[in-house]
Amino acid sequence: MSKITLALSIVIAIVGMVRFKKLTMPFKILAIYLVYIPIDIEASRIFIQKYHDNSPIVHIETLVYFTLFSLIYYFLLKNKYIKKTILISIISMALFAVVNAFYLQPYYNKIFPSYVMIPTVVLLASFSLLLFKQMLLYPVQVNIIKQSVFWYNTAILFFSTTMFLNFCLINYYSEHNINNPIVFYFWSFIEIVLNLLLGISILTDKKSTYANGV
Repeated sequence: MSKITLALSIVIAIVGMVRFKKLTMPFKILAIYLVYIPIDIEASRIFIQKYHDNSPIVHIETLVYFTLFSLIYYFLLKNKYIKKTILISIISMALFAVVNAFYLQPYYNKIFPSYVMIPTVVLLASFSLLLFKQMLLYPVQVNIIKQSVFWYNTAILFFSTTMFLNFCLINYYSEHNINNPIVFYFWSFIEIVLNLLLGISILTDKKSTYANGV
């Protein structure tokens, strides 16, 4: 399953780079994130193989995930107060992630950053709902399945809501050596769906679609 996830992420990363110049600013940020995914997966594999633990990678991954996805919402959302809130949340979460990594849930004790992961998915789910509301208030005269914003927002909302419980229990799994294959396959399935939806958003993004805003 991990090989499928890695292969898919590499294909989507290549698509993102090929289409990079044609993408709008938020989706250029997404394309950069898509290049990061296979690097992250491989780094995680190496750490697990060598140290039997990938928590240091997850600490970095969580911060990168929140920062880049929040920046995308910064460019997609119109309300200036929401934009300011997003910037404040990025700075606040970055500072908290550093403190958490060294003091609250230190990476060197093989503790995953659930204190950061949980608010991350809550905030991103909130941003996605705000964007769906904006899409209803300011509709674009393009079929919704041809809108990159729809696919991106669906991907984030899907991932944030389905992974919330897993992120709450991640350290419980680690502490009790729970290697339930159902949990592993569920987690992998969610990541595959996320990557597919993000890939579709990259393929459907066109500057002309949002010439007058989202």
